[in-house]
Amino acid sequence: MILITGATGHIGKELVPQLFQVGCSLRVLVRDERKVADLNPQIERAVGDLSKAESLIPAMRGVERIFLVTMDKPQDVNVIEAAKRARVQHIVKLSTLEAAEHKIAVGKWHYEREELIRASGLDWTFLRPGMFMSNSIDWWSASIKAQGAVFFPGGKGKVAPVDPRDIASVAAHALTQPGHNGKAYELTGPELMTIKEMVETISRTIGRSLVYRGIPPIAAKLFMLKSGMNKVLVNALMEMLRSLRRNEGAIVTDTVQQVINHPPRTFEMWCRENVAAFQN
Repeated sequence: MILITGATGHIGKELVPQLFQVGCSLRVLVRDERKVADLNPQIERAVGDLSKAESLIPAMRGVERIFLVTMDKPQDVNVIEAAKRARVQHIVKLSTLEAAEHKIAVGKWHYEREELIRASGLDWTFLRPGMFMSNSIDWWSASIKAQGAVFFPGGKGKVAPVDPRDIASVAAHALTQPGHNGKAYELTGPELMTIKEMVETISRTIGRSLVYRGIPPIAAKLFMLKSGMNKVLVNALMEMLRSLRRNEGAIVTDTVQQVINHPPRTFEMWCRENVAAFQN
């Protein structure tokens, strides 16, 4: 039995069908069962909360492997303790590319949680993806639809955005095949792009002229604070933006190809499959 956390997130919603299609016994952990009502009824549901340790005990009954997505350190602590009690064998943890050097806050947070799992005695695999291609929907689709524009302080820094399906495929391999224990996989797409180049790719794909506005970082910070985001998180995101603008995230790896024996999808390929997300 494999327990999937974050089943409705960018990676989880790609991972669940991949595992189900190859016949894995699956259980998803959700706070609201209605959010997974569309899943095949053969997939078990466990209602619980990573922040409530007592709810994890029944969720892990009979579980051998976990795909883990957490928001903070206490959730990792809860999962580790419950996993050890349930004799779970292997945790595949979604981390971040910034954890490799753990110099900025986001990387430090994830690395600290990786260290907890390393010290637990459980088998582990860490997935460290860079920017998700699907973030472009979360960040830009509203302004593209309403104004035909993207407002983002990207500067001239480059990233290699990765398709969530490719991350999910690596996770599926780590959860179902031997040889992944003790590995930390840095996952990127195949090409470095500026934010402006990403917007231009979306523009070509949807057949609509789009404008990219490279706004000052302070404008982005004020927008996030006014939207009610936590100040600590906003400061961490601003640190990530500074890193981007300094081109410190210009990293391309061949890990996806090595693990799944298939080249990672390009941003243009992803855009062609998600045209509707940017159209009214």
